[in-house]
Amino acid sequence: MKEKINIFIPHYGGDEKYINKLKDLIDKNGNYEIRDSSIVESEPNNATNTEYIKSIIRPKIDWAGKILVMIGPKTHERDWVNWEIEYAAKNGDKSIIGVFLQGATDADIPKALNEYGDACVTWNSDKIISAIEGEPIWMNSQGNIRQNVDIKRQSC
Repeated sequence: MKEKINIFIPHYGGDEKYINKLKDLIDKNGNYEIRDSSIVESEPNNATNTEYIKSIIRPKIDWAGKILVMIGPKTHERDWVNWEIEYAAKNGDKSIIGVFLQGATDADIPKALNEYGDACVTWNSDKIISAIEGEPIWMNSQGNIRQNVDIKRQSC
């Protein structure tokens, strides 16, 4: 029987097309049933009030046990991505894992991921699964282990 994983995927809207590819990459190993509460632009709510938008996002993040941040060329520019990461870190015991999209660089990592993240890996199913399973892997966009990573969050 597959283990259920509840995820939320902070991302830049232009990278939405990779959400299903990321879930398929995780599902490829056959051990997990992915349940996703991510907000996607293909299901718009047309909300503009910041507090109202947060009220929609909070329960989706609260429900998730894993936060998989898709790192693309514009992710670091998105205030919402940083807010979602910070909210997840401060509200519950959640793994926060960055996943580089092809073409992303180290400069594209959201500030909040460096501050609150548990792992950061390249687009590789084995590395993503290892991070999901709790391995604190910190890679750069080229797939090398990052040096001098100050891990502030620790699991007990």
